[in-house]
Amino acid sequence: MSPRSRRYGRNVRRLARILTDRSGWREAGRAEYAFATSGIIGQGGGLALRFVVSALAIVLLPIGVVSLFLPIGPSTPAATVAYLGGSIGGAVLGVWWLLRRRRSCRDAIVFVACADVLLLISALTMSGYGLVGTTMYFGMLAMLVAFLLGWRILLLHCLFSTAAVIAATVVTVHAHGIAFGELYPVVAPAATIAIALPLIVQFVVEAGRRGLGQVTLERDHDTLTGLYGRRGLDAEMRRRLRGDADGVCVVAVLDLDGFKAFNDAYGHQAGDRRLVETARCLQAGIPTAALARMGGDEFLIVGTGARRADVEAILGAVRALVVAQEGPPLIAASVGVAIVPVRDPRRLPEAIEIADTALYEAKADRSLRIVVRDPCGAVAPAQAPTDPDPRVSGVTAPQTEVRSAPPDR
Repeated sequence: MSPRSRRYGRNVRRLARILTDRSGWREAGRAEYAFATSGIIGQGGGLALRFVVSALAIVLLPIGVVSLFLPIGPSTPAATVAYLGGSIGGAVLGVWWLLRRRRSCRDAIVFVACADVLLLISALTMSGYGLVGTTMYFGMLAMLVAFLLGWRILLLHCLFSTAAVIAATVVTVHAHGIAFGELYPVVAPAATIAIALPLIVQFVVEAGRRGLGQVTLERDHDTLTGLYGRRGLDAEMRRRLRGDADGVCVVAVLDLDGFKAFNDAYGHQAGDRRLVETARCLQAGIPTAALARMGGDEFLIVGTGARRADVEAILGAVRALVVAQEGPPLIAASVGVAIVPVRDPRRLPEAIEIADTALYEAKADRSLRIVVRDPCGAVAPAQAPTDPDPRVSGVTAPQTEVRSAPPDR
């Protein structure tokens, strides 16, 4: 077997593995949707994206109304009713997407599937050349799929589009008596726009997505620990806090004890291993929080919640890491915590500053491991977490009430 044949065989087997990957199909579109929407929303384009996607469905109604008065429009009352039903259904679908508060990947897939069916209904009710010509609108929808949902969902969409073009061609030839040779100038552009062009575009989009994903990963994450950097944390908090104006945000700044002396005694490689181990402990101990390394031996923990129990859970998880009942703690560190209302993720630096001030209090008093500040009264005194510890000051200490006034500077 020649080298070319072996390479061809390997590529075929690789393609077969990708196409039959069940886990990949179960998660189809999720990563692509999250990547695309987070980038757009992070740049303030969330509203524009919502309107653009909605318009793709709503536009079916005015186009449908105009088509009723053209020679290529529906020729029978039943076809007219079905055509109007498809057009109105598209408008309803667009309004549903526009008004839906939070649109998930599943919602996007439902949108595409419904739009495909409505387009097929509209196409099959047309007359003459309009029957095949209407299938070109599948290409417009395919561009959205390629950008938002990735190649797997696009492949399914293009298979449906292929079936739609074939069905429209067969109906036109047999039911309307138009020879395929006469219809070819319409079939060829329809197949190109609805099927071939989106698949070609998908190669470019996929390559760009992977390249941007790698650049974003390197830009937004700390290369040593794998935690977020400051830029990545800001983007993550914008995603988490979007549309959640009534919750509470817990911001904790953690600083390792004696890290400089540890570095001087054991070397920088040992210091790096300690930083990596700290990151792993944080990830295991507080899996729901956003974690970042702010530089040196300082880490940032940001958690959100809507209820008293959520705040207690986050504070309890932090306490379990740095306060040990017996023996050394999992992480030898001091922690400053700020509890603030969730209103605007752009105010995160203010919360970090409050937590940083609390951290210096904890480091100044070696009997404390954690100092908690609630400058805005985000958690009422009656909601102070239970199970106090004398090494924790603020909302978790029995002798100190929840602080509702801004800390002194």
